[in-house]
Amino acid sequence: MPTSVILPVYSIGSWSANVDDDYGCRWVVTAQTLHGGAGRKVHTTERPFGMGAYRARSYLAARSDTLQGWCQAPDFAGAVAARDRLLGLFPDGAELALVKADGISTRQLLVELDSAAVRLEGWADAQGFDWQLPLYAADPRWLDSSVQTAGPFTVIGTATDGLDWGSGGLDWANGGLDWGSSGNGGVLSLSNPGTAPSWPVFTVTGPLTNPTFTNPATGDVIAYTGTVDTGQTLVIDTSPFTRSVALNGVDRFGFLASAQWIEIPPGGQVTVQFSGTGAGTVTATWQHAYN
Repeated sequence: MPTSVILPVYSIGSWSANVDDDYGCRWVVTAQTLHGGAGRKVHTTERPFGMGAYRARSYLAARSDTLQGWCQAPDFAGAVAARDRLLGLFPDGAELALVKADGISTRQLLVELDSAAVRLEGWADAQGFDWQLPLYAADPRWLDSSVQTAGPFTVIGTATDGLDWGSGGLDWANGGLDWGSSGNGGVLSLSNPGTAPSWPVFTVTGPLTNPTFTNPATGDVIAYTGTVDTGQTLVIDTSPFTRSVALNGVDRFGFLASAQWIEIPPGGQVTVQFSGTGAGTVTATWQHAYN
């Protein structure tokens, strides 16, 4: 297991920097651009006959960052193997989590290789090299590695909404009248102390019909039309970067009657009201997000 030599430790998959790794190599970061925040996308149009400009809301931009440093290996063969490990980090062009652990918190940024090439410069003694790793993050937010959870709460079974006299009278043997609940629901409280917005993932297990999530403060509604049967799981991911609706892993995006996505604002909280009919469970999960 890699041994930290300097904080923070940066990790992508099985590769780490600021550590002595399992192969006897020391990886040290000498410069990086990760600690600054992402830029902003500013939308303005100059006012042709007046002062200043018209503007629309700005948003965080995607970010390009660089990690650079050196690697010292025990011998030439170790340096060649270390080079191969670094160049093989993104073999299929996928995004991977860059994890930063500074001894206080652990956060992750989803990255891929930027368009620039990975740079390597070998040392004269052939036992190490300087390296530079260019990275691109379409989602500019650092996410806390711990996942927050609200729920699960169990939705109360559907009521009959009245007295059934068809059996010839009331049966008090079971302790009285149980009216249950109709239009069942519950409240989920979601908070985000970070500096960037976060979006929750809602998980519904059946049996439930027409599960609906509402933000009473804004009126935003996410409404699924259909039934989640016993043994089935509906997952609604509200993030603009991974947005999806799946029932047992099968796409059901078209079953949304309303798709007004619910955001947890930076440094704030949101209360989500659930409604639906049935006796299943509802859970919300999310991560604190930082610029």
